Amino acid sequence: MNLFYTAAYWLGFTPWEHASTHPPAVRHITALFEREERGRQPPYGRALDLGCGRGHWSTTLAQRGWYVTGVDLARKAVCAARARASELGVKVRIVRGDVMALRDAGVGSGFRLVWDFGTVHGLTRAQRQAVGRGVSALATDDATILMLAWAPSWRGPLPRGASREELEEAFAGWKVTDEEPFDATGLPRALRNVKPRIYRLRRA
Repeated sequence: MNLFYTAAYWLGFTPWEHASTHPPAVRHITALFEREERGRQPPYGRALDLGCGRGHWSTTLAQRGWYVTGVDLARKAVCAARARASELGVKVRIVRGDVMALRDAGVGSGFRLVWDFGTVHGLTRAQRQAVGRGVSALATDDATILMLAWAPSWRGPLPRGASREELEEAFAGWKVTDEEPFDATGLPRALRNVKPRIYRLRRA
């Protein structure tokens, strides 16, 4: 999948980024963030954006009052994310690194929120477990993971997806506390037909 995403950013084929500017999707994700912030005042703490791409959600979280680190392996995406943060005047740390080796990437630790908009669901079982171990080592005891995943199915070079059970297996010691369909209304059909869902995980 790393080669797929690297090639996708070079070719400009990034349909998953349509959600960052599509009102129903933005409203849904905003509500997810608001739930994690409820009853608290900014700054909310440290947030980690796995597979941050061009930094749409990293900058959104920073604007909301999180100290954000985004990590992605695609060089072109990382450059675009840094440029986006600079243009918006928000402080976001963007790291070029592998989500399967977070400690080696030097992303830091003490994360209270981990956000994954469709990175982990494209990995193999062993790769998902590597991400899970990395996140568990770097997240706080009261951390929340918010994760988008497609329904599992064979899709050639596209992400296979992941089930609730597969995510809980990968993130040992975490449990899904909430699960809901992602509002893909109006997005390209290819992004609606994969039955995307949002999972919220907390330490068991």
